[in-house]
Amino acid sequence: MNSTSKPVKTKRIAIVLMGSPGSGKTTLARGLAEYRPLSIIEVGSLLKREVQRGTALGETIRPFTSAGKLVPLKFVEAIVSKAAGKAKEDLVLFDGIPRSMIQVAPFLKLLADHDLKLGAVIVLTLDLQTALDRLAGRLVCQKCGALYNSSSTTKQPKICERCGGKLVPREDDGKKVVQARFRRFERETVPVINFFKKEFRAVTWEQSAAAPIKKRIDQVWGRLKKVI
Repeated sequence: MNSTSKPVKTKRIAIVLMGSPGSGKTTLARGLAEYRPLSIIEVGSLLKREVQRGTALGETIRPFTSAGKLVPLKFVEAIVSKAAGKAKEDLVLFDGIPRSMIQVAPFLKLLADHDLKLGAVIVLTLDLQTALDRLAGRLVCQKCGALYNSSSTTKQPKICERCGGKLVPREDDGKKVVQARFRRFERETVPVINFFKKEFRAVTWEQSAAAPIKKRIDQVWGRLKKVI
């Protein structure tokens, strides 16, 4: 090899994780990280963190996150682009974007700007009733954002096993809010899924979210290995 040759730069790979409310996107993403180091950009968590910190941006988007509505694109773009720029791994998973057709073009541009190649679009499928049953018992740690089910066993009731923070119901897990989120998902996000199925058919596939989480993680990872 010529000593003056420059090393070939490995292009980073982006994974898009999509699915209805309650389909377990966050749990799946964190499970995949057990197989291989990857940077996870959870848009919902990033937005909620801004709200919890009480920043000017957080106060601006609070009415949207509390009602389970889409946060205006300009705020989402700024937060996601900043997170993508800080991502350290060559494998970057996006959870929560794009969620509407208006976000697709900016998202694809963001991938190009950060030298990310779209390697997989995973669509988790789940029916409304199962989603309602799951979300009705979901708790979240106020400090670290860890998710629990109310039936989960913890060392102390409503105390996070990771950091000792208080576990509370999520604001957007109420029945009426979940139903509204589900309707919005069908109205705004399903067209995005159809877009990826058409334009990126080779890397887009559906995965049942009804199967046990360990089985889901194993199945998704088995397929991901072929593209990364």
